[in-house]
Amino acid sequence: MKRTIKTLILLCASLFVYSSCNNEELYEEPLVEKIINEGQLEDSDENSNSDPTSLCDFNIDNIQPNSTVILNCILDLHGNTVNIPENVTFLYEGGDIINGTLNISDNTVISGELLNPSLSISGSYPQTKDTSFYFDPRRWGIIEGKVSNEIAISNSSIFNKVINLAKEYGITNFIIDEMDAYFGVGNNPSHYALRLPSNINLMMSDNTNIRVQPNSYAWNDLILCWEADNILISGGKLWGDRYTHDYESESGTHEFGYLINFKAVHNSVIDNVELHEATGDGFHILGGSDRNADGSLKPNRRESINVTIKNCLINDNRRDNISVVDGRNIFIENNTFRKAGNDSDSPSANAKSVSPRVAVMIESREKVAPDGNSVYKWEITENVHIKNNVFENNRADIVLLSGEKAYIYQNTFKSLSGVTVGAAVDGKIYNNKFESQEGPISNSYGLLLESRTFANGEDRVKNYEVTNNTFIGYQYGILANGTDHTIKDNIITNCKRGITLGASTNLQLDNNIISSNISDSYGFYTFSFESYLKNCIIKNGEINVLGTPLFLINKNNDEDGDITIDNVNFKGRIRLQAVQNITIKNSIFSSTKFVDSDPILINNNI
Repeated sequence: MKRTIKTLILLCASLFVYSSCNNEELYEEPLVEKIINEGQLEDSDENSNSDPTSLCDFNIDNIQPNSTVILNCILDLHGNTVNIPENVTFLYEGGDIINGTLNISDNTVISGELLNPSLSISGSYPQTKDTSFYFDPRRWGIIEGKVSNEIAISNSSIFNKVINLAKEYGITNFIIDEMDAYFGVGNNPSHYALRLPSNINLMMSDNTNIRVQPNSYAWNDLILCWEADNILISGGKLWGDRYTHDYESESGTHEFGYLINFKAVHNSVIDNVELHEATGDGFHILGGSDRNADGSLKPNRRESINVTIKNCLINDNRRDNISVVDGRNIFIENNTFRKAGNDSDSPSANAKSVSPRVAVMIESREKVAPDGNSVYKWEITENVHIKNNVFENNRADIVLLSGEKAYIYQNTFKSLSGVTVGAAVDGKIYNNKFESQEGPISNSYGLLLESRTFANGEDRVKNYEVTNNTFIGYQYGILANGTDHTIKDNIITNCKRGITLGASTNLQLDNNIISSNISDSYGFYTFSFESYLKNCIIKNGEINVLGTPLFLINKNNDEDGDITIDNVNFKGRIRLQAVQNITIKNSIFSSTKFVDSDPILINNNI
């Protein structure tokens, strides 16, 4: 260590100095330590040009408590173990400590830059001088580029060892810049490559590429977080092996390869990460195990809660871009979703997409109970917010297969299938823009509220509010089935069918504006098979299409039900065929065609 004391007279006069004051000393005494801490040392002219790659001309064999060692040279321990007393600080200034072990005592502080694979630390855990650690893959032995399976597994082992070491030393920010490396998934029973501990921020840059080593496992994770808390994953690009995977050696669909798998994770964030080409999902959220039949957690098991994924690009994953199968308070915000379940780039049949092929899939696993009128809630999703995302060129954008309290708002949907609601309840869909980029081709739709019932006829799709959305260019703008839905203040433009009414109870349709310049288009529409509309209210709004603004057929002939239409401006002829229990009042239309129907007409303007 080459340092010079500026106040030489003071130091030489002190009774605590054991040797002469020259620039070769390792200062250990309390007085000198006080001066170091007060910042009263400065480099000499000689040492300002020192070479940090040269060997140090001192050793630390007899270092004293409360010392500070400044490393601007290479300190070679020659394979030895050096005992370090209490309150010693090792500061990095371009040098290193190599080839040995520091057996440290309490309150030792070490700069994170000094950590390396040839330096072992035993005894107490040290504190790092800074809570940020810059991971240099070459320093730690990561082999980049295409590698053998053995090297990819070694890469995984190295990474996991270092990030856990960093956490033990009090580091919270694990920072990676330039790295492009493959990581193997076959070195543990769970088949994960990297596993993150709690309370760690994995912070990557645009130059960071972490890749799955091509493999044959039906189940595997690139990054696994299991029963962990307070994790941040930010920046970087994660790559799966969708197009290089071995789908033949192991049986199964191979749809469970995840880039990030959150299993029973709390209070964690994924921010500004790219997730590409998984054999399964880009991001997967679930609990620690199945729940009890009533949805309660089993003893000593956890759910995932308070998880956010934001500002990410999730692209071209073989199954879903994101799946949420168990979790509460999930926030999916400001992301771009592309090519979920899209096969345009698949070079082989095996790499082609696998069901369900959705950008965001909410699919808590349930089983209908033997009575046929209830479910076993083995998984639960609740309070899921999907906000301000862009969906484009996906097989389907969002599917709410099950779950409670999903909120979808301020998103832009550009795929052929926008939002599908299966057996889900108590949600809101508002302030979104749905616009098909391919026009109103067959089977395209903006929103589908499905018809799903228990054995007793009770609807499983209930209580959705659909408000202030725009729908442009689909075959079907909205398909509405289920119970207790409010569909209000939506603008539907150039769809072949504006709002299609299916089997439903307590539908409230208020102030929807439907217009279309497509020939033979419809405003309010029903399919021709017999079904029911119980307590369906259509009020306010304007319908202006080139075909028929209102066409209802085969409704309420076999079951009690009633339909009320109030204060709607239909610009054209309205048609009813085999529709019972309908009242039309305070509305405008040019003419009527009623077949096997006897509506009550009150105060209309024809």
